[in-house]
Amino acid sequence: MSQVKIFKYSFVILAVVSVSAYTMSDRQSTQFQVKMQVIEICEIGAGGSSDIDFGTVTRNAQNVQATGSLNVHCTNGTPYNIALNSDGRLKHANDISIQIPYQLYQDIAMSKEWGNIADNRLSQQGTGETQNIKIWGKVPNANVPAGKYSDTVTATITY
Repeated sequence: MSQVKIFKYSFVILAVVSVSAYTMSDRQSTQFQVKMQVIEICEIGAGGSSDIDFGTVTRNAQNVQATGSLNVHCTNGTPYNIALNSDGRLKHANDISIQIPYQLYQDIAMSKEWGNIADNRLSQQGTGETQNIKIWGKVPNANVPAGKYSDTVTATITY
């Protein structure tokens, strides 16, 4: 056999093998997931919360009102409630037995008391942004000796 014929047959055989190899190849695929988990979170008192300051009043002042606020930041759609825990009495700085009763409210009309039992908790839903929650306070009567009075309130958020 001549070299030219061998070369032609070799070329034809090589071409057939290449085409067969190409047509015999297969494609494979797989799947994977892209994941993320978002958890609910709430932060209370996050910057900008303010005290309730009844200011300076004269003895026998009645129905003294003031407002304060809590800043709350919760995940969008997260339901939460806030309880306020205190004994509702401002105590004299030098004699804690001298006290002024006060009450905290959830609304400007001062019709919904705010406390730490289920019926007196504020219920809201998170927006994903910081929410400024107003607190209204009222001292019915300040007929007590002169001095500085204060109380500490604990705000607890449950979500």
